[in-house]
Amino acid sequence: MKRQIELSVLWVVLVLGFLAHTLADVMPAFWGESIVAMPTSTHLRELIALMMGICYTLPVLAIFLALWGKHKAWRVIHSILACLFALFCLLHMLEWLDQFNPVQLTIMPLMAIVGIILAVKSIKYVREKPCVESKADDNEEEEDENVDNEEETEEEENKEEVSEEKEKEAE
Repeated sequence: MKRQIELSVLWVVLVLGFLAHTLADVMPAFWGESIVAMPTSTHLRELIALMMGICYTLPVLAIFLALWGKHKAWRVIHSILACLFALFCLLHMLEWLDQFNPVQLTIMPLMAIVGIILAVKSIKYVREKPCVESKADDNEEEEDENVDNEEETEEEENKEEVSEEKEKEAE
């Protein structure tokens, strides 16, 4: 469960990075600068809306996969999402080639680092032989076996006591 919580925290940090990135774009309005974007085609606006939707909904799906996905297929899907987001964070830094924004200087490299860490940890999560949940299930099965063994031991002790009492009565 520890690895799943680590992955979930990294996804939350990534979403917070997206929020800070969006907020940093509107911060110049607080010191009197214009934040109005240049007129663009409707396709670009639709793409921006789509990317905002993806950036906030897919991490939620990935968190669900990390926490409750018991099968390896779910972990593979989670890893693919993490790698895509790491790639997206790295490629998004290419935006600086077009226009450099010093406000984003601390946010975007940090998001790229978090994205890479998330991708590496999720790949390690896929490569784990036993699933974390199956380990927990195995531990529960071992505890059940121990309880069964204790019950069998108590039954054997009771049988021995009964046989000893019968021997005493026979004497």
